[in-house]
Amino acid sequence: MAEADRKPRIDGGAAVARTLAAAKVKTIFALHGGHLDAAFKGFLDEGIELVDTRHEACAGHAAEGWARLTGDLGVCMITAGPGFTNALTSMANARLDGVPVLFLAGAPPLREESLNVLQGGVDQIAMAAPVVKLAIRITDPDRIPDQLANAITVALGGRPGPVFVELPIDVMARPARLPLALPLPVPPLATAPLPEHVNQVLRLLAEAKRPVAILGSLARYQATQAQVAAFCDRLGIPVVQSSRAMGLLAPDNPAYAHDPSAIAIATAQGEAPDLILMLGSRFGLFMAGRTRAFFPEAAKIVQVHADAVEFGRIHQPALATTASVGAFMDAVAAAWQGAPDHFHGWRNTMRQAARQVGAEFTAETRSGSINPYFAAKAAVEGAPEGTSFVLEGGEAGLWAAYHARVKHAGGVLTFGQLGALGLGFGFAIGAAYARPGKPVVQITGDGAVGFHLQEFETMVRQRLPVVTVVLNNSCWGQSLHGQQILYGANYSCISLLGDIKYHEIAKGFGCYGERVTKVEEIGPAIARAFASGLPGCIDVTVDPDVMLPMTAAMLGEAADDEVMVPYYENIKL
Repeated sequence: MAEADRKPRIDGGAAVARTLAAAKVKTIFALHGGHLDAAFKGFLDEGIELVDTRHEACAGHAAEGWARLTGDLGVCMITAGPGFTNALTSMANARLDGVPVLFLAGAPPLREESLNVLQGGVDQIAMAAPVVKLAIRITDPDRIPDQLANAITVALGGRPGPVFVELPIDVMARPARLPLALPLPVPPLATAPLPEHVNQVLRLLAEAKRPVAILGSLARYQATQAQVAAFCDRLGIPVVQSSRAMGLLAPDNPAYAHDPSAIAIATAQGEAPDLILMLGSRFGLFMAGRTRAFFPEAAKIVQVHADAVEFGRIHQPALATTASVGAFMDAVAAAWQGAPDHFHGWRNTMRQAARQVGAEFTAETRSGSINPYFAAKAAVEGAPEGTSFVLEGGEAGLWAAYHARVKHAGGVLTFGQLGALGLGFGFAIGAAYARPGKPVVQITGDGAVGFHLQEFETMVRQRLPVVTVVLNNSCWGQSLHGQQILYGANYSCISLLGDIKYHEIAKGFGCYGERVTKVEEIGPAIARAFASGLPGCIDVTVDPDVMLPMTAAMLGEAADDEVMVPYYENIKL
């Protein structure tokens, strides 16, 4: 590029900041490290907000939380070496759940390679590559703008996901010559379905008596609430959602049937769907694996997904297309000639099935402590209007998933395929920044909450409207219950915890806190926490003996000719 086409020199850190500002990045989640100061100074100069957490994993999860709620790119910046390795879990989590996050990390100087320098000696690119869509090292400050713009394009395109960019400290310190026009990321384009695919879907709908749509996590990034509502109004079919698609369809919409559990209930009652439209969802763990719980044998399947590797992974689709979810819904809705009320009877059946999920639970427990199903219900119902819910990994978050309903897209943030614990604090921080001033309720267990207790200080320092509800049963509930299924009711192995008063720990960081032992006290306690103007922690004593049905379902049962493999398929002898 000719010198006349370049602006005056600045350092590489400022080049990073200007490139991200041009890409409309407004918030970056980070933790300080000396490798990063040139970029941090640039962010301040460009008006980009820096949100500092107390652990790099939380910074990464906060960027994930931001992306899940906004539907746009999250950005995390961490230092080299241990800062980078601390963030690897959040990279892997974002990769498996398809969340667009730009991870930036410092590194020792290129010119001091192999000299056993501070925070060197590990190949960060090689370590990140298996868990991101793209991993690159920028070696020339002049290349910062185009390589960063391309990385963002990759993160947002197709099935979204994380990308990793390493920025050695000497590259950010050296002068950078910027082009007069900074390169910009290429926004993802909506891909329309082929006309013959639309016609095939119309024929399948015309033949169907009980069609249902499943909105998956990809729909969060490829469809709008307006597109989903118009699709439902025109076709009149019931819709269930994966947890990460919650909020795309409002709970008061007549098509709303919550999650895929409603399919299993309807099927058990002799009303199995005969056509399933998978709109941005994948087969696997959260779709009942290789069982037929959500996909009856006779049902035909249409799968809409950006990544063709997902087609036929477990169940064979009658039609598969890489069209964008929103564009697919628009095309089918525009072409459908059936009466909008044609499927309303079936739609009501599915809504009734959804209301029956969880009906088997009773409030009574052997110990007299609160049944966690009802504790989670009270926590959700006690949250203010417009709350975003963060549901931690383990049984606590899954209890809450029975109840969480939201009207804003991305408003239920949960763990995913990685099965990670400890992501809740980061998700909650990211959610609070994604919707400034709006309430966030984190529902967690006493096991998971211990991963990042120090982030209570982050929430206090940044005055975030986050209330954490701890379902406290003094054990690693899912682990203990799994062990008891396998080895007997009196068995436990490193799965018991003490009676820790987490609300007192939170108060030590400056939070509002109280312990609750009665279910009717949970809602008022949450209200008091929000009214305090401080982040809050409500420690709820729940019964340790009540087992989540999904725990038993995931472990399964072994026939006489099988070896039981907990959480996976059994081995035939």
